[in-house]
Amino acid sequence: MKEAIVRKDTSVEIVDSPIPKPGPGHVLIKVIVADHFPLAWPAQAFDWKIPIHFGREMNTGDDISGIVEAVGEDVVGFHKGDRVAAFHEMMTSHGAFAEYAIAPYYTTFHIPDSTSFEEAATVPLAAYTSACALFQELELPEPWSPRAKAAGKEGIKRPLIIYGASTATGAFAIKLAAAANVHPIITVGSKRSDFIKPFLDENKGDVLIDYTAYATEEELIKAIQEAVKKGGAPGGRCWKAYDTVSEDKTIRLVSKAIAGPPNPAGQKPKITNIFLKTEVEGSDPSVEIVFSMVGQVHYEDENDKLIGVTWGAAFSRGLREGWLTSHPYTLGNNGLEGLSEGLKGLRDGKIRAQKFLTRPNETPGARD
Repeated sequence: MKEAIVRKDTSVEIVDSPIPKPGPGHVLIKVIVADHFPLAWPAQAFDWKIPIHFGREMNTGDDISGIVEAVGEDVVGFHKGDRVAAFHEMMTSHGAFAEYAIAPYYTTFHIPDSTSFEEAATVPLAAYTSACALFQELELPEPWSPRAKAAGKEGIKRPLIIYGASTATGAFAIKLAAAANVHPIITVGSKRSDFIKPFLDENKGDVLIDYTAYATEEELIKAIQEAVKKGGAPGGRCWKAYDTVSEDKTIRLVSKAIAGPPNPAGQKPKITNIFLKTEVEGSDPSVEIVFSMVGQVHYEDENDKLIGVTWGAAFSRGLREGWLTSHPYTLGNNGLEGLSEGLKGLRDGKIRAQKFLTRPNETPGARD
């Protein structure tokens, strides 16, 4: 099979590799579409960062959509011919940039016939990342929990700030929060973020704030705080925030927007990020800074694996019911031969507010 190895300079070497065999608990997927994951702003793509920051030149693709070719021992719920999307285990072999890839069954989920392989490929890693951020680190009630259902019926306010509406992680966070009846959602983006507006409910206080409309950081912070109050947040405060950009300057800004004394139980306002930061110089000391690790869904602990299984089923249902939709994307040409161009476009910021997809079977010399 054809497989792409990403080099440190984001060039790509296409090699011939044997089709892998799935081990226990894993599935072999014939890759129809591979997605290149923009971890924060679309210019900051994890797929091109791995070779540079970790010194690992490898097949770095982690987002897969395709058809199950074979299953290993102890796999339940999947059979050859199933249409699926999957989150490949990061930093391991047999990734998405190949004609065939391996994924754990517990981070693989069925996709409905109404969802294209292109649409499905945009979901796994970004959606799992935001599920971990919102419902593990920020401890918001999951959509199926009694607390979330009660909030929907009774109009209970659980304000949430999401910084980075144009990012895949930010956009999926908005969709997941809305599904869990979390409102008001105060999200910060730009004009490129308009695609997310259908998932915001103005009647419940949700709002998209265009950060480019404010000349200073102080003005933007004030606009965020005013939106929280206007949205009907209890006491006019927001206690939880998710920064999908996760730069020092954005963490500082968001911390100042939610700063304030702890609640009667001694709990501080909390912001989670996805770049492993717990301390940022200049951030407000009244705010607790934590980080979210999507890799936890691949940990050996069975409870962590349940996160993958549970949310995979939720993603499948969301795609079927329409409350979860794909992220905007562009499709590259010539299969894996166009991969380098896409990675460089993400790196250089030429591809923004969308994902770059590849069809490995369109690579010259591919099996079919």
